[in-house]
Amino acid sequence: MNTKFPKTEINLSHPIYRLKDFFDERFNFPVRKLPVHTYLGCPHRDNNRDGGCIYCYEPAFSTLKPDLPDVQTQIKQWIDHARSRGYNGKFIAYFQTGTNTYAPAPKLKSWWEQVYEFNDDIVGLAVGTRPDCLDDSVLQVLSDIGERLMVWLELGLQSANDRTLSLINRGHDYQCFVDAIARAKRYPCIHICAHIILGLPGETADDMLFTINEINNLHLHGVKIHHLQVVKHTVLQEWYNSGHITLFNEDSYIGLITNLLPHLNANITVHRLVGDIRDDLLIAPRWHLPKTKVLQLIHDELQNRMTWQGKELPSVNTSTPNSLDPV
Repeated sequence: MNTKFPKTEINLSHPIYRLKDFFDERFNFPVRKLPVHTYLGCPHRDNNRDGGCIYCYEPAFSTLKPDLPDVQTQIKQWIDHARSRGYNGKFIAYFQTGTNTYAPAPKLKSWWEQVYEFNDDIVGLAVGTRPDCLDDSVLQVLSDIGERLMVWLELGLQSANDRTLSLINRGHDYQCFVDAIARAKRYPCIHICAHIILGLPGETADDMLFTINEINNLHLHGVKIHHLQVVKHTVLQEWYNSGHITLFNEDSYIGLITNLLPHLNANITVHRLVGDIRDDLLIAPRWHLPKTKVLQLIHDELQNRMTWQGKELPSVNTSTPNSLDPV
């Protein structure tokens, strides 16, 4: 498809390029994500005797229950639920929890292509995974689906600093992520989003800015930003209980984000600015303000500082990936 879409202008009155803006440029109806769970787990946890990443306890990152039905039934139930509550828009089917490429490509294809059964409701597919679990055969499946629907590939990076990746037992280095991006970019239909965590142990503000700059240099389509949170049943919980972890309160996090966003290319879609953890599994930080209020305060603080996403960059690269023709 060769149709070009207008780019949302990012300025003082609209200081962040939100995922909603990205969807509004491409669709004439509301679009939201619809979570799907396939119980694939994580190869790093399965193959690492230390238990995987120090912050990870998979049930904490999703409200999806462990006894969900098959993929097609999950999608239908979510659509029916949204319609019963008056939502008249469409959906991106989001294979979210765990490492969603941790299976042979034919099996993944059989799951992902079930979105075709919902042509009146589903306009896209999003898949979350690790950069070290991404075969070319899987990328080809995503690309084929991308010829018909919008496809987002969400890759966990967490930090571009190898020292940090080693400390948090991430299981790959930054070059592994760079290599995965290079391979994914061979398939023009795939939109790429990086997940990062701010406030990882030992990281300074300069370390976090380095990660933002690397995301710019890779010309990604999107970024999903989380603040570090301590959940039950993790190594990070042990470090926190020992007094070795410093966490953000609302004010310090708002200050950090408003310092970083002006350095993020304004063509990169911001999928998230604040992390979500199941309340019964969250240890800290326990903020007093709801997520919606924190987001509003970030917006307000950017305006108070008279700044916005991308303001500190010397120029905007017109070849950045949001010029990608949507499908």
